[in-house]
Amino acid sequence: MGCGSSNSSQQTAEPDQRQRSSSLKTTSTSEIEDLIGKKIPKLLVQPESKHKQTIDNEEQLKIDSQLAPAQPPPEEVVRAQKKQQKKYRGGDDVNHQIHENVTRIDREMQQSDVELIRKSFKGHFVFFSLPEDQIAQLIEHMFYCTLKANQFIFKQGDQASSYFVIERGSVEIIINDKQIRTLGEGSYFGEIALLYNATRSASIRTLTDCGFWSLDRSTFKKTIEELMLKEYDENRKFIDEVPFFSFMTSDQKDSIAHALITTKFAPGQSIVNEGDQADSFYVIKSGEVSVLKGTKEIRKMGAKDSFGEQALYEKSKRGATCVAETEVKCVALGRENLTKILGDKVQIIIFSNIMRWSFEKSEVLKQLSKIQLEKIAQRAKIDNYKKGQVILEAGKACDKLIVVLEGVMTNAKQDSVPKGLCFGDQFLMKEKYGQIIESQYEMVRDGVLATISYQSLFKIFGGDLETALKKNENSHEKKIKQLGERADASHISVEDLIYIKKLGEGQFGMVYLVKHKSINKVFALKSVSKASIIEQNLEKHIVQEKTVLEQCNFPFIMGFIRTFKDDISIYFLVDYIRGMELFDVIRDMGLLTKYDTQFYVATMILALEYLHSKSIVYRDLKPENIMVNDAGYMYLIDLGTAKPLNKQRAFRTYTIIGTPHYMAPEIILGKGYSFNVDLWSMGICMYEFMCGGVPYAEEQDDPYEIYEEIMNTQLKFPTFIRDRQAKKFMEQLLSKQPETRLGSSFSALKANPWFDDFDFDKLFSRELQKVPYVPPKDRLISEHDIEKKFQQGKPVVQEIKQEQSMQKQKYRKELAKDPNWDKDF
Repeated sequence: MGCGSSNSSQQTAEPDQRQRSSSLKTTSTSEIEDLIGKKIPKLLVQPESKHKQTIDNEEQLKIDSQLAPAQPPPEEVVRAQKKQQKKYRGGDDVNHQIHENVTRIDREMQQSDVELIRKSFKGHFVFFSLPEDQIAQLIEHMFYCTLKANQFIFKQGDQASSYFVIERGSVEIIINDKQIRTLGEGSYFGEIALLYNATRSASIRTLTDCGFWSLDRSTFKKTIEELMLKEYDENRKFIDEVPFFSFMTSDQKDSIAHALITTKFAPGQSIVNEGDQADSFYVIKSGEVSVLKGTKEIRKMGAKDSFGEQALYEKSKRGATCVAETEVKCVALGRENLTKILGDKVQIIIFSNIMRWSFEKSEVLKQLSKIQLEKIAQRAKIDNYKKGQVILEAGKACDKLIVVLEGVMTNAKQDSVPKGLCFGDQFLMKEKYGQIIESQYEMVRDGVLATISYQSLFKIFGGDLETALKKNENSHEKKIKQLGERADASHISVEDLIYIKKLGEGQFGMVYLVKHKSINKVFALKSVSKASIIEQNLEKHIVQEKTVLEQCNFPFIMGFIRTFKDDISIYFLVDYIRGMELFDVIRDMGLLTKYDTQFYVATMILALEYLHSKSIVYRDLKPENIMVNDAGYMYLIDLGTAKPLNKQRAFRTYTIIGTPHYMAPEIILGKGYSFNVDLWSMGICMYEFMCGGVPYAEEQDDPYEIYEEIMNTQLKFPTFIRDRQAKKFMEQLLSKQPETRLGSSFSALKANPWFDDFDFDKLFSRELQKVPYVPPKDRLISEHDIEKKFQQGKPVVQEIKQEQSMQKQKYRKELAKDPNWDKDF
C-alpha cells in the first residue's frame, strides 16, 4: 500500500527533530505536484497498447462461424435432471432467539480469547475479507456460553442461529447417527448460521464439559451492516469533493466508495517514502501532512488534499516522502482495487466517460439510441496528438466524428473545440453531409482525441443518420418509456374465481389455476396461509412481495392483477402463463446454439434492466423461475425474493437469499450486495445454456461445499466452447468483482460484440423470425380440460378452505407483531 512497512519507514521522531527548510516556496507548485504523484497523465499512457479498434466485430463473427464446433462428449450434454437446490433465505430475523442448547455466562474476554477467536476467523470465507476494525467489532459482540458433557448443542435438522469457537473441551460431529469427526480447543463450527436461517446439516454433541465463544446471526448482520453503511456514507461524501473522481459516473463513485480503506498514522509516521513503488492514491480526511524532498520540507497538506493519483494510472516511484505532522486519517485506494472495479485500463474508462458525456451535449448524437452510442464509444479509436498537429485539412469534407478528451482543437477563426465536446456530428445531418471545411483544425497543445469514421458510424446505424433516427422511432428503448400503468382490477373478486386445478406448491404457499366466471380469462392464484406467515415471521416478506409486484408492468415479467385476503389466507392473483419452465425447456433442447442463448439472455437483460430501473433487485434468477409461453417467449416469474433497494441504505441489502448454485460471491460473504448479483446469476444461466451445466459445484448439494467452490474456484470452460466472444461475455458476467459485470450500463451489455448479430428491438416487439422452442401442446393444459373443470363451477376459495381445514395450524391474529400487518391486502 506504500504505507511504509520497512524499518526505515517507521520513523517516530517528532517533526521538529527533522532538518527542514523553513521556506516552502523554493520549489514550484508544478514541481511539487509532480513529486507527490498528483499530476494526472494528460496523454494516453503506454501508447504502444492504445485503445484501438480491435478486429472488426463483423470479421470476428465470420472467424467464429468458420470454426468447426467441437462436439462435446455425451456425458457433458446430459443435463442434471434434478432441480437445483432450494432457496435459502435469512437475515430478516425479527426475534433474536438463540436456538442452540447452551447456557449463556457473563465472562470478561481475555487477550488469549481474542487471539483464539481471531485465529478461527482466518479459517473461513465468512470472515477472511473483513477489515481489522470490523473483526474487532464482531469479537466485542461475542458472548460466552457453556454446556456439560454428553449433551447435544444442536441436532441435525434444528434451526440454526449461532457460530461457536471452542474455548475449552471437545465435541463430536454426528451425521445420520454416525460420528464423522471430533473437534477440540480453537476449532469452530456452525458458521453457516451467520449467513442464513437454515436447518443444521449435522448434530454436535459435547464429549467433555465445554466452554464456547459464540456469535449469533442477528448480531453479526446488524454489526456488519451498520459498519459498512457508516463507512460508505463517509467515503461517498468525500469522493464528491475530490477532483480526481470528477470524471467518474455516479455508479462508479458508489463502487469506489465501498472499496476505499481508512488508515490512521501517528505523528511523525511516514505515510509514503521517496523511492518506494507507488501503488496507492491517498486523500487526507483529517490532520496535517508534511511533504519532504530528501530532508527539505516543500509543502504542507491538510484535509481534502490528495497525493498519488498518478499511481492509479501507471507504475511509478514515489518522488517525495509524506509524513504525518499530527495524527492523520487518510482514505487509500490501491491501483489493484481500482482496476478490479473499473477494469485494467483506468484512463480508458475515464476517457470513455468523457465520450459519453460529450454525446449527451450534442444535439445530433443525443437523438441516437443508447445502444448506438455505446457502440460508438466502444469502437472509437483513442490516440495522442501533438501540439500543432493537423486534425482536419481545409478544403476537404469532414469524414469522422472527433471527441476531445484532453487539450483543445481550434482553427484559424479561433473556433475552439475544448475538452469534453465533439466535432463532426453536425456534418452527419443530411443537409450538411459532405460540406467542405474552410480552415484546418489543429491541436493547440498536446492532447488526446477519440475518433471514429463516418463509414464505421453508418455500419453501427445500419445506414445514414436519417435511417437510424427513423428506425429508432420503433426502438425498444422508446417503447419501454411508453409503458403505462397496470390496468385497474378492483372489480375482480376472489369469490368470482372458479377452481380449475392445483398448479404446484411454492416456497410459502399453493398456486392454483383459476378462471373468472364472467370475464372469460384464466389466472394463477397464489394462496399463502396467514398462520404460516405468522409462524415463520414472514409478514414483512409478504408485504414486500406485494410492493414489488405493484411496481411492475413489463412484457417479459409475469403480470400482477391484485391481492385479496380473508380470515385464513393472503392471495396474489397473477397472469397465467401457459407454457413450460425454462428448466424443462433446456433439457428438451440439449446444448443451446448461439442464437438460442442470445434470445433467452437478451430477454433476461431486458427484464433485469426494467427491475433495476425501479431499484428492485431480483435475487433468484434461474431457469426454474422463468416460463416459456405457448408462443416461445419467456417470462420472469416468482418475485417473492425480489426486494426494493433505497439510496439511504446505499442501494445495498444484507439478506442471504437465493439458490446456492446461482448465488453471487458477495451474497455469500455477507458484507452487503446490490443489483449486480442478478448479472452473476444471468452469467450462470448463460453458462448452463451453452455448456450443459452450472460452472461451480455442479455435483454438490451441500450449500457450504457449493459456496466454497464459488469463492475459491476459477471459471473454466469445456473444450467444445469455441465462441470467443461468448466466453469473454460470460467472464464479464461471472467476475468475482461485482462492479465489472455491468460495464457502464445495460446499454453497454446490449452493445456487447456478442450481440452484434441480434436485434433487441425485434425481440421486444416479438417480430423475430423464429423462437428457440415452442412447448408441445400435449405438455400444456388444454383449453378443453380448462373448460370442463370450469363448468363444474367450484369456487377456488372453497377448495382452499377444504385443504386448510385439514391443517393443525390456525391463524391467531394476536400472535402477529403488528396485528394490522395485512391491512393493505
